[in-house]
Amino acid sequence: MAGSQSFGAGEDPNAAPGARRDCEPARRWTLRRAWQNGLWMYLLGLTFLLVPVITMVQQNDPNLFWMSLLLGGLALLYLLTPWVLDLPIWLRVIFLVVFVIVLLVMIPFMEYRLVYYGIYVTILLATLMPWRISRATIPFVVVLIVGTGALFQDMAAVIIGATAMVIGFSIALGIENSRIERRLMLAEQRVAGLAVVAERERISRDLHDILGHSLTAISIKAGLARRLLTADPAAVGPQIAEVEQLARQVLTDLRSTVSGIREVRLATELASSRSVLAAAGIKPELPIAVPLLPDPISELFGYVVREAVTNVVRHSEASRCVILLDSDRIRVVDDGIGHRSGRLGSGLTGLTERVRAAGGRLTIEPVPGGGTTIIADLRSPDAPARETTLPQEVRT
Repeated sequence: MAGSQSFGAGEDPNAAPGARRDCEPARRWTLRRAWQNGLWMYLLGLTFLLVPVITMVQQNDPNLFWMSLLLGGLALLYLLTPWVLDLPIWLRVIFLVVFVIVLLVMIPFMEYRLVYYGIYVTILLATLMPWRISRATIPFVVVLIVGTGALFQDMAAVIIGATAMVIGFSIALGIENSRIERRLMLAEQRVAGLAVVAERERISRDLHDILGHSLTAISIKAGLARRLLTADPAAVGPQIAEVEQLARQVLTDLRSTVSGIREVRLATELASSRSVLAAAGIKPELPIAVPLLPDPISELFGYVVREAVTNVVRHSEASRCVILLDSDRIRVVDDGIGHRSGRLGSGLTGLTERVRAAGGRLTIEPVPGGGTTIIADLRSPDAPARETTLPQEVRT
């Protein structure tokens, strides 16, 4: 009889459950492939077929020849099962039908006792048919066996029917559980892989945010110090000190990013942006007071300010930068040359993903007369629109 050592059927819902999938399969129709599919277990199951032959020999039954011939054909079909497991489902159904037909041909010789061999049918159903089919057909075969035994008052048939139910469902459930465990294992591997990818994206995004903003600030401060070197040498010292402080902050942020504990806060980013914008010759118009925001929103808006101000300093050629803040929305507006390329760089792409992950949306809009508006909006789509008035200098 077949054993439940066969493993799951992979992702194909019509694949034979009994075909082993947990190893490198040998070529079809080879003895090695049959052995992988549990040939030795089917060999053990043949011993039950010898019982009627022995009985007929002892009784000198005249039908011994024909009975032996039919049992030999039945045994041959049963032994072909490990190879049939790799065939398409329609061929497996034909194989099952042929097996049942051979059984029915034995009715003249065995009469109702033919149901004794129903246990082989349940085993084939468990190993050849998908679980969605075998879970319905195995009980049908068992009811047929038990009902026949009860009709002819044959307790042996009733016992065999109960045994067929136990063996058939044990094999089918064992294979189905193995298939589910295998799919869970594959799912865990995919989740682990996705977690690695997500962590790499996080580190890449954070490194871009840190280096882009901080190195821009260092470059601006160093340029300012160079210009002051001839115009006002006494003012160079504080600028160099700020460059040193920024460099140390970059190192601290890099270490924190690697360990995943870096915190970005809106108030800190606003203070840093005010200094960077002023050093770049851009007039900052930033909120003086910051509303009390939940930590996730404060962190998200801090990233928005950092990335947006970095782009203003690097690319906008603006003279003014305005930041407007609500509890669920933040806007960064400049009066520069606008977003000409039409494409999002890695920084804005990462920022878009951050805002989307928080349930909001990031939009980049042109300002009439020149300039760009970056809006991070966390409001629900059905919330009433609310407009915040821009300073006249930016709108015009």
